[in-house]
Amino acid sequence: MKRTIIIPIVAVLLLTIFVGPGLLLVLLVLAVAWVFVRRREQAAEQADAARVYTDADEVTQRYGEPDDVVTLDASRANELGALILFYTEHDVVVVAGREMRLSELTGVAPKNMATPYTIDEYAVIINTSRRDCPTITLRVGYDAVLAGEIASQIDAHLRRG
Repeated sequence: MKRTIIIPIVAVLLLTIFVGPGLLLVLLVLAVAWVFVRRREQAAEQADAARVYTDADEVTQRYGEPDDVVTLDASRANELGALILFYTEHDVVVVAGREMRLSELTGVAPKNMATPYTIDEYAVIINTSRRDCPTITLRVGYDAVLAGEIASQIDAHLRRG
């Protein structure tokens, strides 16, 4: 067995011997309560992770007009995949059609995604605190200035929140 499992088992046995079975019952109730709370948190995380939109109208119906819109690609400005919608009042941001909490975004940076064999293509990398999606990579084309401006717009929202 692993050491992380053996140590708690020995501790519980020693507590039972020296303190009594009442403490063991309390520990058992606390362990069961912890498991139920943890499952509820995981279910809530999965429900948040499952919310994906296909159209900007769906998001507008749910939250109203966004506080700010960042356009990644002007030629696809009417597509949700090329927009970042900020709803500061609701602590919500929709990135590439995926709803997230604005407070879950931890950082943003522009990045040159070129390899030695390809031409320069830039992306904006957004770091999150979510386990299911730790980074979001948004391709913005071949303009380094545009990538920097998009990153600074997103960073301005991160600093406010």
